[in-house]
Amino acid sequence: MKNKVQVSTVLLTFFLLLNVLTSTICSAPVSAQTKKKDSVALLASKQADELKIRQRGTELQLQFPKMHFRSALKIINNNGAVMKALMIDEGMETAYVSVSGLPKGIYQCIIENRTQRFGKKILLQ
Repeated sequence: MKNKVQVSTVLLTFFLLLNVLTSTICSAPVSAQTKKKDSVALLASKQADELKIRQRGTELQLQFPKMHFRSALKIINNNGAVMKALMIDEGMETAYVSVSGLPKGIYQCIIENRTQRFGKKILLQ
């Protein structure tokens, strides 16, 4: 009888140890993935708020943080085609773009360089 109790105790401790190891191994990657997604979402929302676009007639006024390098400004339509592209010099914070040749619709404005990237969707009316 004593041997059966010892064997069941050993099996119980082995089972509990296996359960603890399995739960810690399985839960670690899930928490790391969650934190990564949250930080990416926060970063994307912060950068989207930093680009401000106003339409004044056939001209867009873009306001953004000071550019550290020469940057590319692209206006892209829903199909992914670049409709307008121009360069923004280092140190600029405002740009004016004529959109007189573009049809009405939804576009994506993207400003990017080596270290910065800002994007925002706009509706041309």
